Amino acid sequence: MKIAAIIGEFNPFHNGHRLIIEKARELGADRVITLMSGDYVQRGVPAITDRHVRAHMALVGGADAVLSYPTRFASSTAESFAFHAVEMLNLLGCVDMLVFGSECGDLELLDRCADVLVNESEAYKAKLKEGLRKGLSFPKARAEALPEYAEVLSTPNNILAVEYLKALKKIRAKMVPCTVTREGMSYLDDSKLTEMASASALRRALAEADGENFPGVEISMPEECVKILKNDVGKYGITRANDYSLLLIDRLWTVGEPFLLNKFTEMTDDLANTIIKKRNLFTTVDDFADRCKTKNITLSHIYRAFMHVILDFRMDPRMENPNAYYTQMLGFRTESEDVVRAIQENTRIPVIMNPPREVDGLNPDQRRLFDEEMRVSNLYESVRADKYHKPFENVFTKELIKV
Repeated sequence: MKIAAIIGEFNPFHNGHRLIIEKARELGADRVITLMSGDYVQRGVPAITDRHVRAHMALVGGADAVLSYPTRFASSTAESFAFHAVEMLNLLGCVDMLVFGSECGDLELLDRCADVLVNESEAYKAKLKEGLRKGLSFPKARAEALPEYAEVLSTPNNILAVEYLKALKKIRAKMVPCTVTREGMSYLDDSKLTEMASASALRRALAEADGENFPGVEISMPEECVKILKNDVGKYGITRANDYSLLLIDRLWTVGEPFLLNKFTEMTDDLANTIIKKRNLFTTVDDFADRCKTKNITLSHIYRAFMHVILDFRMDPRMENPNAYYTQMLGFRTESEDVVRAIQENTRIPVIMNPPREVDGLNPDQRRLFDEEMRVSNLYESVRADKYHKPFENVFTKELIKV
């Protein structure tokens, strides 16, 4: 049995995600598993729906099993996001292929770029430092330092693809990389819904929707996924960064000095100083992110830093090494139980199926990471339960999804 893995957020699951799963099967995969971000995503904002809803959509959309990717890694920089995900998948011990989307669809080009970045030359390092000194953001400084790869490093899926390839090289993983050309709208194009609309376009439509009336959403998502999404959004609406505004400003007023902010992951000296200087202007997360933006700090970086302050993610080497890794099986297709058995028989990290029964078997570092994930996921549940006056559901006791 050949197993392919896809790393994703499915925020929400759309036709482009289904296409990647179908392409993985065309490339020879008998089973396709996904490592999916929890309740917060790489841009540093909460997912629009909870991880169980998104896992359910992924399963009916074609995935054979969905594993949860801890938020500490899933809400980090592209490099960290990719590295820890690839390392965790490699430690499952049974994944043969890593399949990912890219704008260019050229694996050789992406691989050459990854080689250059893994084996950084002195000339590249000097040009990168020069760009950063000029006040460029890291992505722009890197693209300027590598003009022959500037186009590759200018689009989000290409950037992640390069980071996946870098990670595969660094850990010498046996997984074979395969890329699928992204079709349809650009990731950044949220102007309209089409058959291959971007996730950002779908989120915009959902944000503007009234109740369960989602004009055009059906064209961009598998039919069964639309039903699952409408059912959840009909009860809870969608979760937004601004729902965490009071939590953030409370943290920012609690922290007295910029150097104390530097204890949080994703924070920099410049951003910490800017935050403390401008916090009296705070109104909402979105507005304050715009106020803190400068030419050398991207909005995504700012949102990630904000979210890590809210979630109390502090630098902790014990939680960021393979000894702390674990994953949770959120669901699987009943006809694909063979892939669940393959994971259980080969994995070198814990794969939790039933948290109440299995958490006591984790080592101290794994338990620390697991408890952190339960805490931030239950915060997510608390925020949306309060917003929509619904009962709180503890993620620790949510049942495994079987489709």
